[in-house]
Amino acid sequence: MWFVYIIKSTSKKFTYIGSTNNIERRLSEHNQGLVKSTKP
Repeated sequence: MWFVYIIKSTSKKFTYIGSTNNIERRLSEHNQGLVKSTKP
């Protein structure tokens, strides 16, 4: 199953929109800075 997601950053005041077939993994990747758009 595929998901479309919207993540709102509380620290940087950005909104990220994307899609994934593994929402838990993708959220973890965002939180760890492994996604190019959320990398510090």
